[in-house]
Amino acid sequence: MNGLTLLYNFQSPQTTEGDFRPASYKVIYFFSEQGLIEQSTLRELCKSVPDANYNDLTFLNLEDLRVFAQRVSQETESSEVRLMSVLDYNIGLDGAPDREGFLSILSKFGEVLSNAQAKKKGFLGKFFN
Repeated sequence: MNGLTLLYNFQSPQTTEGDFRPASYKVIYFFSEQGLIEQSTLRELCKSVPDANYNDLTFLNLEDLRVFAQRVSQETESSEVRLMSVLDYNIGLDGAPDREGFLSILSKFGEVLSNAQAKKKGFLGKFFN
C-alpha cells in the first residue's frame, strides 16, 4: 500500500435552542488506492486518541485528527497520509477538466504526513533491520 487519503469535515453545530456545541473534525472518508478502509478498523484505531469519539470518528482538534491519521498510516504500513478538508476536495472536483487533472489538483491540496516507519521498511531498511 502506498499512500492514504483522509477526507474530513470541520463542523460547529448549533442546537435547536441556539447553543453551539464544541467544534469538531469528522472523518468522512479514509481510503487508499485499493478502496475505503474498514469502519471497524478506523473505530478501533480511533480509541487510541484521547477525547475522540470513536463511534462517529470525530476529533476535538486538528492535532488529534493528525495523530489518528498517523496511527492508521503506521498500522497499514502506508508511506504517507494526506489530510484533506471537504472544501479542498470540492475545489479539486470543480477545477478538474478530467481524471488526470483531478488527480493533479488532488495532489496539491491538503496536508501530507509522512510515515517514517514505513520509509525504514523500504529498500535499505530491509538490510539494516
